[in-house]
Amino acid sequence: MAGGMTFGARRAAVAAACEALIGIDGELWAAGGDQLGEFASLLDELRVRAESAQVDTVAEAVERGEAGSGRSGASAWLLDRSPALKAGGSARVVRVAEAAADDRYAALTREVRAGRVPLVTAQVVVEELDRLAPRLADGAEPAVLAGLVEVASWGRPKDVRGLRERLVARYGQPGELQADADRVRELRCLSQPSGVWGPAGGGSAGDGLFEYTMVVDAEAMAVIEAAVQGLSAPRPVDGAPDLRPSGQRRMDALLEVVRRGVASADGVATTPKAELFVTVALDDLVQRTSSATVVASGAAGTLIAPEDARRVACDAGVIPVVLGTDRQLLDLGRRFRLFSSAQLRAMWLRDGGCTYPDCTVPASWCDGHHLQHWADGGATDLSNAALLCGRHHTIVHRHGYHAQLVDHTDTGAARVQWDLTVGAYDHWLTRERGSPAQLLE
Repeated sequence: MAGGMTFGARRAAVAAACEALIGIDGELWAAGGDQLGEFASLLDELRVRAESAQVDTVAEAVERGEAGSGRSGASAWLLDRSPALKAGGSARVVRVAEAAADDRYAALTREVRAGRVPLVTAQVVVEELDRLAPRLADGAEPAVLAGLVEVASWGRPKDVRGLRERLVARYGQPGELQADADRVRELRCLSQPSGVWGPAGGGSAGDGLFEYTMVVDAEAMAVIEAAVQGLSAPRPVDGAPDLRPSGQRRMDALLEVVRRGVASADGVATTPKAELFVTVALDDLVQRTSSATVVASGAAGTLIAPEDARRVACDAGVIPVVLGTDRQLLDLGRRFRLFSSAQLRAMWLRDGGCTYPDCTVPASWCDGHHLQHWADGGATDLSNAALLCGRHHTIVHRHGYHAQLVDHTDTGAARVQWDLTVGAYDHWLTRERGSPAQLLE
């Protein structure tokens, strides 16, 4: 019926609806409970339909040239006629109206007109595609937009924004996800204690409490959660419940992890590090594409960039779960297949500390690094190992540096020699084994 109405009839019906809502507060007492709920739903649909009609009205005015030129002209035209939007929201209407004139957004426009996507969510779809488009592989934009619209039809704006990382991982240009991970890693920080901090947030002297601020990336968050989650569970004592609040239990767990790490630096035996499980397809691990996914922890679902996945595969605290093309389990890493405590101590004696040129980090604070990466078939033995501190371990994997064990000319003892040419590892691997793609054959 509505489809056959003339514009004049529609205008009159809208005016009548506005008139009908005047003074509604004095009539709601007469509605039953079911009627009140039904009326609330009807008002919600009316609001969504009105927003959609507002978008179409602005689009028509722009097409006719009545709204001036550009986004600012359309916004001024709308604000002159919609004073309620002076408090905010005019930019949203204008942005979605622009999208309605773009054939790429035909599916989104249909969803807005059908009332299935609210205007605020439609704006987020348009903004997200603007952000993602320069980062996508050729031909990927339609699939990405379809995914954004599909989520917008049932989700909230934050659900649409939450797709960004996964869309980059699946449809981004080569290296995009790793570039993101490298950028945010540089923003990781832990502040110095800001002074005495009181329970009331003041800073009253004598409370003996100090405040830190921690900012971490996805990889660090996943590692922290893997370490803290198991240790922060409530621990009853003699049958009495654990009354510590969650935040206190997590802080106590983090302190326990730090104490264990400090003890291990002195060579004192400690319990094993928390295990972080990440799943990754074998071809993705070898070819350094897509991403690894954290499983079985409080950070489950977190994506780890491809080069980071290769780096953390060197760490005995990470269990790489390698999957085949049909997601079948190909390999579950075990601690004995990674560098053992005895091997690490042997490297302490041989390398003396981090082997990166001019680094002075002591041996007990270093990781074992596979000179030929574990993902490329490198053996877990001393002839394929070197000590690296955490920072230089990241840099070596990020830039593709390569090292070899060479005999010292005077003593004959083996020492690690680095080639700090960007991409040196890939060049060496190609000479030794063929291209990364050939390693899968």
